[in-house]
Amino acid sequence: MGLQLIFVVETNSKCKSDWIYIKDTIERFYQYNQTQVKFSPVYMDGKGKYDKKEKNISKLISQYASTSKVNQSKIIYCFDCDDYDSKPGDLNFLNNVRQYCDERGADFIWFCKDIERVYLGKKVDQSQKKTESATFKSKKLINNVDVNKLSAADYQANTSNIMRILDKYLTRK
Repeated sequence: MGLQLIFVVETNSKCKSDWIYIKDTIERFYQYNQTQVKFSPVYMDGKGKYDKKEKNISKLISQYASTSKVNQSKIIYCFDCDDYDSKPGDLNFLNNVRQYCDERGADFIWFCKDIERVYLGKKVDQSQKKTESATFKSKKLINNVDVNKLSAADYQANTSNIMRILDKYLTRK
């Protein structure tokens, strides 16, 4: 049986920064059979557009299912927490997204306050996200990331629950 993990990420298909950090996390901390596990990113092109990508997701699920009747797909939405602790609108957004995921049987990965702060420990200007993620990958900076920061249970600055979610589907090295 094959497993497709569909990661719905905030960035766009030109930048791909979020996917770079996520894929590096998978490659660094997990082992998996490449013939049995497929990773498919879906780019939202902005965090508020998550519900506009259902057609893309359905297409990926159908394509994967058509290759074998026993293949399954799991959907994982990935969001930055932004200023959840000081802006009620950001916390409300996260609560709505969590409910959206729950209603669809999808997983919810969060990065507090954003993905760059989790992986780089700093805020990155929008215009530098692509460059910073490319540097992160080329210098193998994933090796410097504290695994505990990627395994948080609750929102805390510079942490994520990504490994709690990935642990459901993949085996740690």
